[in-house]
Amino acid sequence: MKAKPINIIPFRHSSHKAICEMSEQLRQQLGIPKEVTSLKITCGMHTVSCSLVFINEAHLFLRLSAKQLNELHLPKHEINLQAKYRKNAELVLGPIIALLTEIKTVDEQVQLGAIQPFCEELASYCSEKGILFYVFSLTGYSKDEISGYYFHQHDWYQHSFPLPHVVHNRIHSRKKERSKQYLDVISSLQELEIPYFNDRFLNKWEVHKVLSSTSHLAPYLPNSQLLQKKDQILDMLNQKNDLFIKPINGSLGKRIFRVKKTKNGTFHLDSTIFTNEMMKHEYNSFQQLYAAIHPKLKKEGFIVQETIPLKKYNGRMVDFRFLCHKKDYNAWVVSSAVARVSANNQIVSNIARGGEIYSIKEVLGDFLTKKESKSMKKMLAELSIEVVQTLSTHIDGEYGEFGVDLALDDSGHPWIIEVNTKPSKSQGDSSKVRPSAKAIIHYCLFLAHF
Repeated sequence: MKAKPINIIPFRHSSHKAICEMSEQLRQQLGIPKEVTSLKITCGMHTVSCSLVFINEAHLFLRLSAKQLNELHLPKHEINLQAKYRKNAELVLGPIIALLTEIKTVDEQVQLGAIQPFCEELASYCSEKGILFYVFSLTGYSKDEISGYYFHQHDWYQHSFPLPHVVHNRIHSRKKERSKQYLDVISSLQELEIPYFNDRFLNKWEVHKVLSSTSHLAPYLPNSQLLQKKDQILDMLNQKNDLFIKPINGSLGKRIFRVKKTKNGTFHLDSTIFTNEMMKHEYNSFQQLYAAIHPKLKKEGFIVQETIPLKKYNGRMVDFRFLCHKKDYNAWVVSSAVARVSANNQIVSNIARGGEIYSIKEVLGDFLTKKESKSMKKMLAELSIEVVQTLSTHIDGEYGEFGVDLALDDSGHPWIIEVNTKPSKSQGDSSKVRPSAKAIIHYCLFLAHF
């Protein structure tokens, strides 16, 4: 039976009696027989039993005592939740969606980092739809209840919540995703049959291996190799004269090198990690260049990738971010698409490195006709869907969101630059809920089967 959004209201005065009140209109909408005098109310794994009193009011509401709210692990103020009535006199409240991330508190203020505005967007949308939404960290989890935070009247408040019907993983630290604490939480969710996504970070090399083994996607991938010895860098420079060296676990455009071999045999280096006292830009020999970058390369895994001569916008690097979301177990859709234009003299277009967001129509219109722009955007969208369908099919774990970065070379050929399992969230218009936020919640509801 389809769930109905209702208003959960606390009694104004504390009551120790096991009574709950329900409006007559809500009784009719839920299909509860008039002769029902007691009710079992369930929220997550928690249940209370109470005598049921019908109130002759048109408003859709259920009034509960502070004690009942406490036993159900619900906030003690007015909230909207969906409700389903079962014939055994049970009222099921929900759904419950939780987002797992890193949480800091400074001067009793909750800080969720770069995704805080996005979390508030999710919370506002859930409140509108009658969904209980909260955020929690690894330290707040237990098998019986979760200590997390809910968004109410423009602020975050701590509370003890029921276990959710579904969890969206937004842990941003790869180190934490490898920790025993994280693995214990995930193991517990699996044991309790609570679905969660996105399963984990994917590194650049495993993404490349999956996509390059797919015949119809291989032509869109730059030549890339897992860096295992320094001769690979020199060999590719001798072939291409220009390459990128990227960390396989990198994000936000960090720790990237670009190396060019000049016509006179010297080597030019650009990097997203330069500091005033660090590396110089010009080297007379490959040995000198490698000696400068090797201390960084030995700390983690890197790939060596040919540099594609990409089209620029106003002399700056540009790529196209397609945000793709899963609708059900098979179907993917593009929920948003933007062009990202780099800051001046930057080798990457990431917003975290000073890049700016433009409309794809505006950027493509710089070098294509209106008809060609429309056709190209459609092609890029279709390529994005092919990429995420391939990854979700061939990689273990549940994934509901990917950010696909594409670019065009001087001939107009598309290239797959990068795929992100936890794409960054720029701050949008606070008065609107973006399609990407709605898509996350809709997929949560699909997984929750509520």
